[in-house]
Amino acid sequence: MRKYIKIISITIVIVLAAAGCGGNAARESEVPVIEDFDAILHDQRTQVIVRDEPDTVNVESTEEEAETSTEAETEMVVPYADRIAGGNSITYNIETAVYENGVVRVEYPQLTGMADGTRQQEINEQIRRIAVDSSSAENLSSYELKYETATKGGGIVSFIFRGTEYYAGSAYSNHLIKTLNIDLNTGKNVRLKNFSDLALIVSSLENANGYTILNEGVDAADFSAFLNNGAVTDYAITLLDYDMDFDNPEMVPAGFSAIRDNHLILFIKAEHAMGDFVELEFGKNL
Repeated sequence: MRKYIKIISITIVIVLAAAGCGGNAARESEVPVIEDFDAILHDQRTQVIVRDEPDTVNVESTEEEAETSTEAETEMVVPYADRIAGGNSITYNIETAVYENGVVRVEYPQLTGMADGTRQQEINEQIRRIAVDSSSAENLSSYELKYETATKGGGIVSFIFRGTEYYAGSAYSNHLIKTLNIDLNTGKNVRLKNFSDLALIVSSLENANGYTILNEGVDAADFSAFLNNGAVTDYAITLLDYDMDFDNPEMVPAGFSAIRDNHLILFIKAEHAMGDFVELEFGKNL
């Protein structure tokens, strides 16, 4: 009897043990494997965020560099016509006067509103004299001249006169160009040699760069060939004789200069096919 009881007890133990192992196996099979992957993925997502941080810094740095670059580009350049005034910027207005005599019509500027009335009168007399000069030549069939204000600065005012003259019996009319750059503090005219870098101009003309031709229909290569084939024998000497001279009214200028948008403008005497004068705008700020 005891033998059977022992056997039964052993059998029960074995059955219970087997049941326990099966339960553990069942519970182990019920544990989702995905929990381990969730933990792994969670760690990886944290690492991805860390890897993204340097990119964010780069974007901010790029934006700051762009803002700095924009600020540098928009930095104001004080125009030469204002810089020359120093602390004595002149206030004034410009009105148009007209001279007419037979076939001659000339429009010219007159300054008004200057605090120094004597200086204003002296400047206006010089402007009128130069504007109407040569309009009394013989055999004129027509003479017309108008002006534009190239620069109205606190220290310098710059005018460009353009027009045409036609002589009886001539096959065509001639184009007229005159300019005046006036120092408002002294009342004197400013000539090319007084305010420009002549060495830079000479280099530009010799190498045909640094300027833009503003005349329509004038080919850059043709103009350069015209200059370098003897039209201008010595650039430096010729440039010294540019512009009217208030103190020497009898002098005939070799060419003319003006100031427009803080850039040097040159009018070089040329062939009639090129318009009698070729207008150049130099790229560098004054």
